[in-house]
Amino acid sequence: MDRSGKVYVSDTEDGRVFVFDTKNSKLSFIGSSSAGSISMPLALAVDSTGQVYISDTRLKAVMVFDQSGSLIRTVGSQKEFQNPVGVAIDNVRDRVYVVDSQLHQVKAFSLEGRYLFTIGKRGTGDGEFNFPTSVAVGKDSRIYVVDTMNARVEVFDEEGKFVFTFGSLGMALGQFTRPKGIALDSEDNIYVVDAAFNNFQIFDKQGRLLLFIGSLGKEAGMFWLPAGIAIDQQDKIYIADQLNRRIQIYQLIKGQE
Repeated sequence: MDRSGKVYVSDTEDGRVFVFDTKNSKLSFIGSSSAGSISMPLALAVDSTGQVYISDTRLKAVMVFDQSGSLIRTVGSQKEFQNPVGVAIDNVRDRVYVVDSQLHQVKAFSLEGRYLFTIGKRGTGDGEFNFPTSVAVGKDSRIYVVDTMNARVEVFDEEGKFVFTFGSLGMALGQFTRPKGIALDSEDNIYVVDAAFNNFQIFDKQGRLLLFIGSLGKEAGMFWLPAGIAIDQQDKIYIADQLNRRIQIYQLIKGQE
């Protein structure tokens, strides 16, 4: 989502991004015109100026588009990426973080595309990854990475130093099987989508489980291979419910002091 109320949804198979203008009830697209083309879009992020960052796994780059859908630059290239998947923006430090699942790394760039540093390598230890998929940035610029095949979330400070990890492989609450999308709400609670559990789990900032939502199915509030998640400034929670071909929207209800 951006600050004007637009909701962006990448359709990997269709090769374009749907742009839902919720305020004006209009639909447009990114990547399906001569103004800029994409091939296999996956993750999305929007910076404070409204520029849209789209990871393209086939083109092996992050494509940056303006509000009109015109391509204005790229971040990274085939020399730097093998399979760019997750992408997140730190608007405080003007950085973009890109997860490369095949390199088992997270790479940091300036918003203009200048390489800054790399987090991680393949492994099971602290600060290491095994096919990571998604990344999110907190208000304090901490970096949250979904380490999918290690079935955990790893947390780093703003310079990429390991802080802590939570989650493990298993079927119990607070564990993961196929964690995918990740996002944070205004209170820094951490939301993690699990494609195998067909739900999302909510953790506090220390990684302690608070709540889980969802189960396998086609009805409202149920999921079928969910993947992406995003949370807007009003704490609306958007879940990409892949095989049900829909976006489900929730609202965080805050408790009264």
